[in-house]
Amino acid sequence: MSQIDEERGPQDKESKEDLSQENIQQKPWKYIGYKGYAQFISSDSDLLIFREFEELNVRIALRLQDKISALEGKLRELDDSYSKEESGDINNGSFRDDMGDREAILNEIEDALNRYNKFLVHQSRMRQFPRAPIRDVKNIKRWHQNHANWAINEDEHSYLDQDDLVCLKRKDKVPLRQLIDNSLRLRTLSIWRDKSHATPQGSENVSYFSDEKMNVFVSAVITFIGTALLIVPLWILQTIEDSNMKLVVITVFIFVFLSVLSSVLVTKPFEALGATAAYAAVLMVFLQVGQD
Repeated sequence: MSQIDEERGPQDKESKEDLSQENIQQKPWKYIGYKGYAQFISSDSDLLIFREFEELNVRIALRLQDKISALEGKLRELDDSYSKEESGDINNGSFRDDMGDREAILNEIEDALNRYNKFLVHQSRMRQFPRAPIRDVKNIKRWHQNHANWAINEDEHSYLDQDDLVCLKRKDKVPLRQLIDNSLRLRTLSIWRDKSHATPQGSENVSYFSDEKMNVFVSAVITFIGTALLIVPLWILQTIEDSNMKLVVITVFIFVFLSVLSSVLVTKPFEALGATAAYAAVLMVFLQVGQD
């Protein structure tokens, strides 16, 4: 993931063309432009954010649909006309010997349907793209601000202000990882910094953080919590003699387990209930063993 580090100032490095940082800052539209912008956007999948144009796509779909409906009406009129007695012995049961005007209409319908069907399939796939997180949109906006909004024409990067932005390749993250991402302080800790990441031109004040390091940390935390939820109730049950109190402890830990499972991991309701049932069974088995 990428995160604009506002605390770092521009570095005093020279480009391959011996241009000073001051020259680049004065004319970012010349020395950075879309080349640097494209490098920055493509440097992390979280930044692959574009407009969905939902309203325009619906309008085009309706237009294509209307064209097909109009052609369908023309075909129906021809069919009705050629089915009348006064039209003569026209063979309406053959494509090979069909009338020229009807064949032309069918060709138009075929082309229109192909375009219409491809468009709908494409739109169904577009609908699967998740909405772009606000923090990622802000990261891109901050890149523009660091270049005084001059690197890219202001009208051309105003698309970031629209409400139909989607992310093309969003990473699936468990809720605990999302919690880290949503906290500016947590996600910018120095321990996550990825120093091996190549810095795109014009993005010298951008800091990159390692997804791998964050995922390892999250996995370790989840493992620790899971182990604790198994071991701690066992020791508590071992020290309690009253059966009713043991049931109270088991009930409390079942609710804690379900809450942790729902808030820390990405699970469907039935999957969470199944895992909780298995957890409850383990505790009940231990309860029976303790009583025996």
